[in-house]
Amino acid sequence: MPGEILAFVPQSPAIIVDGTLGEAGHSALFHAQFPGAKILGLDRDPEMLERIRARSEDFSWIELHRKPYRLAPEALGGRHADFILLDLGVSMFHFKGAGRGFSYQDESLDMRLDPDLPLTAADILNRKTERELKLIFQEYGEERFAGRIARVIFEKRPVHSARQLAKLILDAVPGKGKAGIHPATRVFQALRIAVNRELEEIESSIPHLAEVLAPHGRLAIISFHSLEDRCVKHGFRALGRERFKILTPKPILPSAEEIARNPASRSAKLRVIEKLPDTDR
Repeated sequence: MPGEILAFVPQSPAIIVDGTLGEAGHSALFHAQFPGAKILGLDRDPEMLERIRARSEDFSWIELHRKPYRLAPEALGGRHADFILLDLGVSMFHFKGAGRGFSYQDESLDMRLDPDLPLTAADILNRKTERELKLIFQEYGEERFAGRIARVIFEKRPVHSARQLAKLILDAVPGKGKAGIHPATRVFQALRIAVNRELEEIESSIPHLAEVLAPHGRLAIISFHSLEDRCVKHGFRALGRERFKILTPKPILPSAEEIARNPASRSAKLRVIEKLPDTDR
């Protein structure tokens, strides 16, 4: 959603924070549009930062930080941002090339975006009780067959690979699941969220990120499923009762052209909030 995002960037921004750097697509877009802006790129995955450094293009214009976006205030070091963007979830690289268990064919079952996190997906699957697994699949994956899947995993564990997990889920789910959606999709989502504490990150980060905005600075967040969007909506609503203005009463959705060009964007929702100066309160 490049056009929609750029439309919300304030005029002549001095500092832009890309809180989920990934392949630096958004940062490159900001640099091209606002060459005078200082751009900070944050990512908690060291492999993503190394991929940026290894590319042939000159990335001297970006200030790289290995940090989760909740630590953007620390990266700013007392500075204030005119625009902060969070593009939630994981990149296509993680699904297709990371080999950490995000793909159903991976031999690993790690799913950590930050290698310093304490638990892998395999740790969760092999240590939690059947009831705890069921609750994870229900709460973070909204999985209809959470109990059935948890029981099969509990009985068949240890589970050591994404390939093995996907097969166990296929064996546990009656039929072939919803048309076009792999039966393991929701469980893999739930595990990824649990491993990386993604919802807690969103909830705890929003007020801190909003505070480091400059007057009329804006925080934009792209979410990709209902749990993420709910956190963003509630976080923005709480700020909207104070000194912030919600610029998107309803989330902005990708256009048909965008979905045709980038099918992965079909479930994206963009929400934006603006910090008001004291005189506008």
